[in-house]
Amino acid sequence: MVTDLFTTLEQKLEQVLNQIASLKETNAALQQRLGEKDQALREAQAELARISQEREMIRERIDKILNRLKIIETGESA
Repeated sequence: MVTDLFTTLEQKLEQVLNQIASLKETNAALQQRLGEKDQALREAQAELARISQEREMIRERIDKILNRLKIIETGESA
């Protein structure tokens, strides 16, 4: 009777230890995926910043061209 209780206790303990090991593995995998997602996010943010800067430079160049065209247009019509 007592040995049955110990056997049951040992089995339950083994199940709990297996669950803990499984959860540790799952947690490690999730931590790795999170790290990969964080890296991808940082790369996407850097790319977005680069594209935004490039777009602003293009906008400035277009504004300069348009202003030069206005000067030419104004000079010709005067």
